[in-house]
This record gives sequence, structure tokens and C-alpha cells, in this order.
Amino acid sequence: MGRAYVTPVAWGIGVLRFCLVGVAALAASLTGLATASATEHERRPILTAAATLAPEADEWVSPTARSLPKIAETAGDNTLTIVFGGDLGLGGSNERLHPEGALRHGKRHAWADLTAGIAPLINGDLNFANLETVVTDRDTLGANPKLFNFKSHPAGVRHLVGLGFNVFSTANNHALDYGEEGVRETVRHLEALEARGLKAWPGVGLSREQASRPSDVLIKNARVRISAIGIGGNGLSADDGQKRPRAGMLAYSQPQDIRETVTRLAEADGDLRVLSVHYGAELQVRPSASDIAKLRDQAVRTQGIDIVVGHHAHVPAGVQMVDGKLVLYGLGNLLHPGMQDMGRFDMCRDYGLFVRVHLAKAASGRLETRAIEAIPLTDMHLKAQPLLGDEGRLRIEVLNHLASDLDEPRANATGVRFVARPDGSGLFCTASAASEPGRIGALCKGWEAPTPPSRDIARRVANACGTDIIARRKPSEPSAIGVKTSRSQSPVRQAQKEAAAGRSFWSFFTD
Repeated sequence: MGRAYVTPVAWGIGVLRFCLVGVAALAASLTGLATASATEHERRPILTAAATLAPEADEWVSPTARSLPKIAETAGDNTLTIVFGGDLGLGGSNERLHPEGALRHGKRHAWADLTAGIAPLINGDLNFANLETVVTDRDTLGANPKLFNFKSHPAGVRHLVGLGFNVFSTANNHALDYGEEGVRETVRHLEALEARGLKAWPGVGLSREQASRPSDVLIKNARVRISAIGIGGNGLSADDGQKRPRAGMLAYSQPQDIRETVTRLAEADGDLRVLSVHYGAELQVRPSASDIAKLRDQAVRTQGIDIVVGHHAHVPAGVQMVDGKLVLYGLGNLLHPGMQDMGRFDMCRDYGLFVRVHLAKAASGRLETRAIEAIPLTDMHLKAQPLLGDEGRLRIEVLNHLASDLDEPRANATGVRFVARPDGSGLFCTASAASEPGRIGALCKGWEAPTPPSRDIARRVANACGTDIIARRKPSEPSAIGVKTSRSQSPVRQAQKEAAAGRSFWSFFTD
């Protein structure tokens, strides 16, 4: 797997193009290059993974054929399954809208073709994704003056709802791509989809109160409250009763905004509280110290949020259990024709992640995580599908490697390690999961903590995840340059430096 960095020659060519045709032309040409090179990309064979990771061949089953254990559910069923997906959109940057499919570089792809690979995986009671786009059927909306603006036709979002997606978070750095009018369009179309099965779309609103309001979802025998906050704006001022409130979202960068969002969610009645957060630096697989302070310490440990799910970096990050509660620091891309082919990166960044969380009601009456399934994805830029076999299992080892940075006994926090299964997915079960009745007990029967990978696999994973793509600028440079740095410093300290450095060079290829 080739590692991603910019050579001096490639950078020189980029600067020359900038001087000749400007930033917009440079972005277009580089994006086209990324698409063209995707057809030539081939993953390096895993030389030793099969012998190290693969169980008996007759145990193998494709995750597209896998479903939850066939356990009869009764009116007294006290379990809930939530499927979490990453960044989702249905159109290339500044592309025209079409009711029958998404346009990528001018070519239209039918909705069903785009989603065929992930459709069998959308099988939870709640199926969640971060909708990183404005939803509108209008090509006349004025785009913000930025390189990348995303909009998706409501027919495509209706197709997603028809597949089973019933919760979208809408707070992110593309929610405002078409200004307040774009937000109003998104709200209008998502409200209309409630009649077709959409249960919640927290994050944006026609006022500050609506944007910070926790969604209220009744599903099976549970009441789930969900909130969302993101980057990409300066937040909303307090609603003024004498004026028309502004449409938008609250900002993760504003302490009062995240405090209000988390507090309202914590105080909402419910059996489970979920917080979606669009945050951090692109392509970084480890959260910074300040982000850990907000997500783990402020949201989970102090306010008692049950599940925090992170987005924006376009690459998966580690999974952490904190006193029985769950932090998904990043899921990467799910399906987005506006993004580059992540397959050009190393094994630490070239995949997306579907996470299926199985919960059961505890004696207190609240839902608690009992088991987690992790399904690596590929081709998220066009036709997302599971990474099978050795390739998938290798990404599970990547997640386990990242988990080692998330062990923090003083915070009662532990990085989640998954058992790599024959189909390429991963499974984690809590100590009591196997004794649960029904589907959770069936899923976790016989589960044991994973054993370390072979020395070769461990070395390859560590090499891929031990370097970072960050931004470095000189005063005379018009754009950032991607470089690699070793992780000789502690993960937290290095992540702090990365966040301070700014956006990565590769953000010009993504969003």
C-alpha cells in the first residue's frame, strides 16, 4: 500500500499550475487526476495475513449475506440495534441535480447502483449516517465562495430512507454551503421525509432553539434522544422574538454552543442519549487532547451521554468504552460521490467504517452497549461495499492498533479491541453479552478477546498508522503542503501539533 505524501516534484507542479490557472483550476485538475488514478489502483497483496488471521475456510461468509441472528422478537424484547455510518452525500461538488441519480464529474450514477453494496448492511432498528450535504431540488441556489459545495436531490435522500436509513445528523461543514436558504431547503425536504419513515435529523434548524433541540425517537420499547453539532459556522445568536430567527446550526468551536447542545441532551428524558459531532482535522486517525476533553470528558464522563459518534476526518479512528459508554471517534466516509477515492492512501486511511451497536436494557431501565460489530468499507467515493476477507481483517487490526492510544485507566476508559472475523468484519462483546437472551447472546456466544496479530502484520499496521499527513505552510505559499511526520512524540502531543498546523493538503481533494 503506497503511503500518502507529496513529493517535491509533485508540489512544484501544483504550485506551477496554481500560478498559471488559479486555485479553482488546480482543484479541478487534481480531483480529475484522483478519479483517473483510482482505476489503476491495486491493493498490495497481504503476504502473511491469511495464515495469521483467517479461521477455517468453511466459516467464511460475506457480510452482505450476514444478517442479525434470527431470534424471534416479542413485545417484551429489551434490545436495540443501531447501525452507524460515516459521511454521506449524493453529488459531486457544484454538480447539477438530477432526480434519478448523483453526478460525479458530469456522469450520472443511479441511486440503486450507488447503494447496492451497502444496502444489506442497513438492518438496525435505527440506521444512522452523517448527511454532509444540502438537500434541495434547486440548481439556482447561490453557493458560498468556497472550492467545494455539496447538494443532493431529495429523491436520492428518499431512496436512502427507503433502504432503511431513519436518522441523519445534519450539522457539518457543508450544511451551510448554500447559505441560510440552503438550510431552509434541507429542513423542508427532511420534514417531508418524516412521512416516509425518517425519524430524526438533528443538527440544523430554523432557529437556535431548533438546531440545539434533541430529537425524540420512539423505537420498539425505547426512547432515544439524539443531538448533533458541527464545524463550519460561527453558531447562531440567541433567538430574537421580534425578528425572523436565523437558520443554521450551532458550532463545535464555540464553547457555549457545545455546552448548550450537550446539556440539553443530557437533561432530556430517554433510555439512550446519542451525540453526533462533526469535528477535528482531516485525515487524522487520532483525536486531539482538546477533542478528547470535549467528547470523552465533557460529554460522556460529566454529562452521561451514552454514545458519541464522530465525523469529518474522512478516515476511521479508534473506538473507546468509557465506564460502559461508547465513543466512536470517527467512521470515515460512508458513500459520497463528492469525495476522492480513499484507496490511494495507506491501510490506516483507505477505508470507511460501518459500526453496528447492540444494546440491552439494564436493571436501571437504561440501554447499555453489549456488543459492537465493525464492518470496513471500500470504494466510498462511488459504490461503497464491504472489504472482504484478509483486506477487511487487516483494517480490524488497524482499529485494534488505534485502540492502544485510547486506554486511560484514570478515566476508566479502554480502547475497544475487535476479533477479526472470517468475512472481514470485527466483533467486540462485553463480559455479560453472552448471557443475554436473544440476538445478543447468540452473537456473542463463545466470544473471547482477540490475540495479538503476527509480528509482520503488527509492523505493517504500525508503520501505516505511525505517520501523519499534516499541513505545513510558508508565508509565500498559496496552499498547504502535505508532509509525513514520525510519531516519536506521544499521540496526544502530536495530535495537538497537527490540529494547530491547520487543514491538510489533501483537504483540497475531499471537502
